[in-house]
Amino acid sequence: MGLFDIFLSEDKLIAKHARTITNRDAQEEDREASVRWLANQGSERAILGLLARFDMALEHQLKDKGEKDFTYDVLLSLGDKAVGPTEAFVRRSKQVAWPLRLHTALTSEARSLELVYELLAAEVAKNDFKPARKKALLLWLTERTDSGAIAAATPLLEDFDEGVRYAAAEVILGQNDAAGREPLLSVLDNPEEDSNRLKLRIADVFAQRRWSVEGASPERLALLNGYAVQDDRLIAAQ
Repeated sequence: MGLFDIFLSEDKLIAKHARTITNRDAQEEDREASVRWLANQGSERAILGLLARFDMALEHQLKDKGEKDFTYDVLLSLGDKAVGPTEAFVRRSKQVAWPLRLHTALTSEARSLELVYELLAAEVAKNDFKPARKKALLLWLTERTDSGAIAAATPLLEDFDEGVRYAAAEVILGQNDAAGREPLLSVLDNPEEDSNRLKLRIADVFAQRRWSVEGASPERLALLNGYAVQDDRLIAAQ
């Protein structure tokens, strides 16, 4: 504790230590000491301050990961009282991988999936021009198989950002479920879809899984470089 910290209110002390752990120019031992102070304080505001470390990255990746691992372990040790702040942090943070990993460890994968579905639905409703958060949530979802994933990702196949659309397609493809055929076929049949990367990725899976392309425009399917239609299925062109 600094010489004049005794004159600071609790809220100001929390803010001070939260600033320290997200200050790239601070000494590593000072950031660690602030992590320990916030954990010992243990209030919701202090835990939110701890979680802020996940939003900051050091240039030295190994050191950054080491500090995040340490912060993660400290937060995990707080148990149930860290659940609410972690959910609140996930709702506002662009960097969701670490806090969602923590949320899953504190609760369950099913609860984290429910939270991600809620957040994706909120992103669709906002329809704004900030793709980073949507991509981060979809990236987390690509690593999981769940019955709700296709429905959650399908609306984002029409997002303005090509990266979001591609990530949404990867979520659906990763489920390896025939229920994904129809929404993915709509991408191949969409005259406004201008991403060849996305269309060829989907076409490749249609060919591999021998999914029917019945209902799609033959003219648009004919524009897929490297593929031809045979018996309502895509095949690699000779």
